[in-house]
Amino acid sequence: MAVCWRLPIRVLGNDDFPTVNTAVWTAARYQIPCLIVVRNNRSFSNDELHQERVAKERSRPVENRWIGMRIGDPDIDLAMMAKSQGAVGIGPVTKAGDLQKAIDQGVEVMAKGGVCVVDARMLPGYDANG
Repeated sequence: MAVCWRLPIRVLGNDDFPTVNTAVWTAARYQIPCLIVVRNNRSFSNDELHQERVAKERSRPVENRWIGMRIGDPDIDLAMMAKSQGAVGIGPVTKAGDLQKAIDQGVEVMAKGGVCVVDARMLPGYDANG
């Protein structure tokens, strides 16, 4: 009888990862293979857009919307956070052309029963349609 199994892959934002990071430990501790790809634009973007709307409503400078919302200076090392929880951390991946290789490495780790987190950096910014 053939065994069919699935490899769980999760894609989430950098603003979600710090709260999910303990799940990385749980997966590593109980040997639950998984791959987490973090879309990391180094901002709490949804909140930053909210701050822009509030600034407009209150006639405040919208260029201050980033204050308290950007995640940088220093950047958080998400791959190291993953390693500290017992997983394999890859990244930061800063070039689109390198992302497939990082994902392939993550799938390889997962296929062997491991946990892997890929820090995929995105350019800061916003969709023109907001």
